[in-house]
Amino acid sequence: MSAFRFRAQAALDLRRRELAAAQRHLARAEQDRDAARRAVEKAAAAVHGAREAGSDQSRHAQTATDLQWYRFWILRLEHETRSAQSRLAAREGDVAKAAAACVHAKQRCESLERFRDKARHVYERKQADVERKLIDELATTRYNERRLIS
Repeated sequence: MSAFRFRAQAALDLRRRELAAAQRHLARAEQDRDAARRAVEKAAAAVHGAREAGSDQSRHAQTATDLQWYRFWILRLEHETRSAQSRLAAREGDVAKAAAACVHAKQRCESLERFRDKARHVYERKQADVERKLIDELATTRYNERRLIS
């Protein structure tokens, strides 16, 4: 009996590698998104801290220049927060694209795996038929030998 050989094994191996690459790309995209999310949180915390510092400074106002410096500092931090939020939105888009690519790669891989499983099932049925036929021939031969002896 010959061993099962899937003719499209090279294609299946390629699709598995593509799936692994898509999963790695998705993981990197998620890491980048998480880093962008942390940057947004850090920027928001900086704005909050600057507003509190500005509020404290306005209570103990020394000069108008100091108050104006705090206002511009807060405006700059708010701008950095908006910039970080736009980077986060871009990273979330990257994650969505990578997830879609990963799903597509998985579907392509699974379709070939189903094809391989179906081919293996057909092969096993044929092997079982051959084995059954051989057993029937052996049984028939033994029966005929016994009949001739008696």
